[in-house]
Amino acid sequence: MKKYISLFLCLTCILTLVACGKKAAPIQLPQTSDITSVDVTVGENTTNHSDTTWISEIISDISSSEPTSKQSVQDFPQTESYIKIDFQFETGTSTIFAYEENGKHYIEQPYQGIYKIDSQLYERLQETN
Repeated sequence: MKKYISLFLCLTCILTLVACGKKAAPIQLPQTSDITSVDVTVGENTTNHSDTTWISEIISDISSSEPTSKQSVQDFPQTESYIKIDFQFETGTSTIFAYEENGKHYIEQPYQGIYKIDSQLYERLQETN
């Protein structure tokens, strides 16, 4: 009997560790001072934002996103509808995506992680067009 209880406890511990999973590292965003503009694309419409106040607010809101245990393994999210956010620099671009899935809202940084955001940030990004 002790053998079965020990086996059960061992399996329970292993399943608990596997189910918890590893969360993504905190999101890595560029410094506001390095960004020249932000392009927000919803569907076929793109809006360019160069106002430093707007950029600072968006960076601040995205920085408060919560890491999830979901992994980002492709260049684009695995969902049909998403918002593309391009941070423009003098020497290049950095892209992240926002999308809704099962009533929750996420930011995905390709190959880095998927982060949960609040619905207000998602709606704000949608309304920029």
